This record gives sequence, C-alpha cells and structure tokens, in this order.
Amino acid sequence: MKAGIYAFARSKYYLLTGLFMFLSFPSYDVCFLKGFPIIAWFALVPLFLYVRDKGLKEIYLSSLYAGLLGIFLAYRWIGDFGDNVPGGDYVILFFLVPSLAVVFATKILLSEIISRQFENVRFLVYPSIWIAVDALQSIGFLAFPWTYWGYSQYPFTAFIQLSSITGIFGVTFIIICASACIADCLHALRATRMAFAASLRHPSCIKLACVVLCVAGASVWGAYRLSHNASPSAADRLRVSIVQSCIDPWDDWNLKKFDNLNDLRKLTMASSLQSPEFVIWSESATLELISYDYRHKALSPFDREVLDIASTVRAPLLTGEIGVLEDPLKRRAYPQNNAVLINEYGEIVKSYPKINLVPFGEWFPYEKWLPLIKKIAVEFGGSNFVPGREPVLFTIKNKSFGPLICYEGIFFRLCRLYRNMGADFFVNITNLGWTDTYKGHMQGFASAKFRAIENGIWFVSAGNTGYTALVNPYGRVTESIPILRQGYLVGDLDFSLNHTTLYSEYGDVILYAAIAFLLVLAGVVAARKFMRKYAV
Repeated sequence: MKAGIYAFARSKYYLLTGLFMFLSFPSYDVCFLKGFPIIAWFALVPLFLYVRDKGLKEIYLSSLYAGLLGIFLAYRWIGDFGDNVPGGDYVILFFLVPSLAVVFATKILLSEIISRQFENVRFLVYPSIWIAVDALQSIGFLAFPWTYWGYSQYPFTAFIQLSSITGIFGVTFIIICASACIADCLHALRATRMAFAASLRHPSCIKLACVVLCVAGASVWGAYRLSHNASPSAADRLRVSIVQSCIDPWDDWNLKKFDNLNDLRKLTMASSLQSPEFVIWSESATLELISYDYRHKALSPFDREVLDIASTVRAPLLTGEIGVLEDPLKRRAYPQNNAVLINEYGEIVKSYPKINLVPFGEWFPYEKWLPLIKKIAVEFGGSNFVPGREPVLFTIKNKSFGPLICYEGIFFRLCRLYRNMGADFFVNITNLGWTDTYKGHMQGFASAKFRAIENGIWFVSAGNTGYTALVNPYGRVTESIPILRQGYLVGDLDFSLNHTTLYSEYGDVILYAAIAFLLVLAGVVAARKFMRKYAV
C-alpha cells in the first residue's frame, strides 16, 4: 500500500501545483492561510519541473489535470451563482473550470515548446508566453481577466508598487520568471547531482539569484515609496459615505423592495451625521428604472423615495439601477446594467451603462449558436442586458470619477482610459451577495489595489456585501468594513496623494516587450529552418 502511494506521488507530483494554486489566492479567513502571497512564488514549480523531459502530449495532459484541480479549488465559489437551481453550481463549473484549465495548459505547452529551442532564455520564455496569453484573455466578448497570477500579491503592498510602472503584467511576469528559475535550479541539481555549494555557481542558480535581487530591490523601492508619499492635505478632500446594505435583490424584489429601501435610508441617514459630500450605494441596491422614469416624467413611488433620500442628506448619491437603451427606429427598448448619479437636489445627473457584462450571467454572446446555455443561464437567474458603448465620467465637487460596475475593476485598460480621460478616482459598485465566501469577496477586491497603484488615484470599492473599502493611490486600504455585515463606511479621499504614473502614461510596455521578444524568437526559429533547408 505504502509502495503504491509512494509510486503515485513520484509519478503525479505535478498535481501539487493544483493544490498550491488553491493556496496561492485568498481561500478562507484563517490566519494559517494568509500566507498565500508567498505560496504563489513556488506553486507552479512542481509542474514546471515535471514537464521538462516529457513529450508534448504528457505536457498538455499533466498541465490540464493540474489546472483542473487548482482552478476548481480556487474558483469553486463562482458556482454559487447557480445555487437557486438544484445542481446549478456544478453546471456553471462544468463550463468554467475546463475552459480556464485549457487556457492554463496552453500556456505551459507553448512555453515548453519554445523553451526547448532556447534553453538559455527559458526563464524569460515562460513569463512572456504567460502574460501574452493573459492579454488575450482580457479582450473580446468572453473576456475574463480575473485569474491573473499577479493578483496573488495584493497584500504585499510594497512589492506591488512595481505595478505603477509595469501594471499587473509586470508583477505576473516576475512571479512566473521566479518559478521558472526555481524549477531550473532543481532540474540542474537533479540532472548533474552536483554538490550544493557547486550548484550555486550553476547558470540557473545565478539567474534565480538575479531575480531574487530584483524582487528585493522592487520591494525596498516600494517600501521607500510608501514612506515618502505626499503629505495629507485638508484642503483637497472629498468625504464619502458607502452603504453596505447586505440586501438580497433576488429574494422577491417586487415584494420587498420598499423594506430594502428602508434599510438603505436608515443606514444613509446614520452616515449623514458625519457630513458626507457623496453617498454611494451598491450595484444591486435599486433594481428599478430610475433614470428612464425620470426622463419620461413617470417616476414611481420607489423612484421618488430614492431621489428624496439624496435631497434629504444634501449629498449626491450614486446607485445601481436597471437602465433602458431606447431604439426609436426599431421601436424597441433594451435593458442595461447602469450606475446612476443623483445630485443633492434629487435630480438625475448622468448614468453609465456597464460595458463589460459577465458572459452568460448578464448577457449571452453567441446566443444563436448556444441556445441551451442561454436557457440554463436564464433558469439560474441570469440577465439579458445590452452592453454600454463607451466609458462615462461623472463629476462630484469639481472632481471626476470613473464608474465601474460589478467586476469591471479587473479591466485594467478601461481603468487606464478613465485615468487618461481625467478621472481623479474610481468608484466600483458591485454585488457579490450571491456568494457568502471570503475567497469570493477578497479575490474580487484584489484588483482594486492594482488599479489604484497603476493609475495613481483613489479606488472606492462599494459592495452590497463587501468588500467595502477606500484604497489610496499607493494601494493602502485607509477605511474598510467587514464583509457580510450590514453597515456603512465614512472616509476622506485626499487628492493631494494623486500622482501620474509611468503605467498610466505609457501602458503595458512590458507586455509589448514580451511579445516583441517572442516574435524575435519565432524569427530565429524560422531562420534556422530556412538555413537547414537550403544549406549546401
């Protein structure tokens, strides 16, 4: 029995990567699992080491199995969206987990194929392929840039100051590079059986030492940056109030909407005692046609109460709503997932329809070809919204902010576009109330710190159930309240901390450099084949 277990462990040790993937991101709110940023640095090493001498089929299959295990464990909570239908969670995971695992396995396969042509730069090939595929994962109707490896480092605030220069791709690049170097060192030790002291002079270990020095240097620079940022200013501040209502919008909304609104009113009025200049509710706080009704002068009693709350507290109010896109030519109207801004006089100022809708949850791309998936998603409570066309800046007290809805905080290009349009801060209204997991809320929040650092401006995270927080332009959480607890947060945005970053100015330069590097390698391979073919 023991011999069988030992043989399995020796032949399938790459599955450790699947377990370590789960432990590399927020999982449970217990102290011994808070070390996930460290585990992320070596989580991929067992798989990287295993595939070194394997055939292409074995590389792909082992990577696929490790990916299936790790992705299921890390993102199992996403299946909670289908809990209102028996077995619905497993239906969601049946589509989600294999799709992400295929992407994961493709990264490993492509990296290994190219690395075998250029062993000396293997440690650069892996991270270059990795972020290139990540970039592809961020575009198109099915974009899902949630699973980026760099997000594992969000508690490591000093190190991730690097993203002010490189963005999320730079952080991901250096983690994958370090993992590849560790695997190279272990492979060299295993292959050459050198003494430990002698192995330290091996090229792979020298490369690892250089990466370690880079990480240490970036962390020291980041710590210095955090301790020498701009001094607080009382003159350039905006006091915001965020209400975390913890309401369930799917629990018979029409019957309970006024009870829900009463909770929002009570919390808002309580927060108004601290004189906020801007009040923020969550994405799902008001599932009504507020701006549409206002335009058509047909306000419902619910609409009037919402507008009355804003005028009573004498502060602008941002909330979610169901928007309506009217098409006069076709005489049709289409629903949208909106953020709507109401001024301190109870008047609708502007609305923003969400651009990046959740595929199959909020809309159905390719529905003509996938009618069964649409039917299943509707049964789970999915919506059929129409995406917005362009970003919209809102203005409060002469300060502009970029509204983000649901998971739009992971869309780094949208956030950088807002910054270049003149945004002074971001406001992300969201609702993760369909999952009660710590991992879901904190994985969703991780990107907020990166977007703040990348663009050098404040990030306001306003969740129905959390994570509700204020993140300053250096990625520090200045105010927060616990997840899954009804309450409110009042805090100040100090705009003297805002600053221009290299990333906001120049974008994903490291991604372009990685792609250029891969193109050069492809050119070398093509040249080699040409020379062999026509060699005399």
